[in-house]
Amino acid sequence: MDDVVARAVERAALDDFGPPTWREGLEILLGELNGDDRVSDQGYEAVIRRFVDALWNRLRVFDYAKQHPEVRSGEIRAPLVILGMPRTGTTVASYLLDQDPAHRSLLNWEAPDSIPPPTTETLRTDPRCLAKMELQRKMVEGMRAAGIIPPHWEDADGPTECIFVQDQDFKALCWDSWQPNDVYSDWLMQCDTTSAYEYERLVLQILQSQAPGRWSLKMPSHAMHIETLVATFPDVKMIWAHRDPYKATGSLCSTVEMGHRMLGFVDREAIGRTSVKQMREHVERPLRLRERIGDANFFDLHYANLMRDPIGEMRALYAWAGEELTPEVEMRMKEWLTARPQDRFGPRPYSLEQYGLTRKELEPVFAEYLARLEIELEGVE
Repeated sequence: MDDVVARAVERAALDDFGPPTWREGLEILLGELNGDDRVSDQGYEAVIRRFVDALWNRLRVFDYAKQHPEVRSGEIRAPLVILGMPRTGTTVASYLLDQDPAHRSLLNWEAPDSIPPPTTETLRTDPRCLAKMELQRKMVEGMRAAGIIPPHWEDADGPTECIFVQDQDFKALCWDSWQPNDVYSDWLMQCDTTSAYEYERLVLQILQSQAPGRWSLKMPSHAMHIETLVATFPDVKMIWAHRDPYKATGSLCSTVEMGHRMLGFVDREAIGRTSVKQMREHVERPLRLRERIGDANFFDLHYANLMRDPIGEMRALYAWAGEELTPEVEMRMKEWLTARPQDRFGPRPYSLEQYGLTRKELEPVFAEYLARLEIELEGVE
């Protein structure tokens, strides 16, 4: 712990991390990482660098808020938040919403490097953004040369998940995706995530102070902490993404496997077990909240419909959100879809069986979800 903290302090030339709410999560992660002799030296250092990166940005966020206390009074009004199971079309939906200049997305480059906040004019021309775009260009060249098909991709100047802000409070599922850790995963599913949401709110307040707009956010695992999401943003408008849960679970396992590979080993059956536990919470918790507060704050975004008629789904979403989908924005959405076809990097095959799972054993996990919502199953005649 001390070495990670010291590296972040030295890099930022700051030492105020704000409330110590980040410590417990980091301690659990470090304990599991240090206790796993399967991790390669290269993989170990890669994870440690991620820890340092998260603390580095946290230091700068609290310093900026101290220097500019007025940002804390900024209101975040009726944010649109996409949630649901992972691998349900949330990325496509977030990119389509991002084509609207009235919306303010959390961008891939600025989530981990938020200070100083960019202006509206520099959101996609900031040197930090351009540097990451160039890095990604080289990464894509390398992956194509090696025949690697990424299961998930975000452009540097495109929307990203809130998870890459909440990880700076060390309460985020991305940590579980980068290192196999049942202890951390189980802790995260039951811990109080209020501090992570308060931290995210502060980051959004800082970012919107220079580049305002109605926030359009996404993080599938908001569904796991949905009570805290609603408590933090009481007028939130929730877009619940739905997909065949058997297909989504297999896709999640494949995505997590890619993250674990940097450690030098992969335990597919462990990935399968953990993914099922998480997927269960991704559907059960929103179902319980929806029973209490009703349907009005939820828009049901179905993956099958989004793939068949994305513009039609956006029209319905805009009508529900009380916004106008202008012809200009609709054209921008169509242009984005044409430029970025699904599986543009190539198809990535996966199956439940690869991870020690079967559809039959998962049926009880998703029975209520499938019964309550009209989910179109994929590959079923």
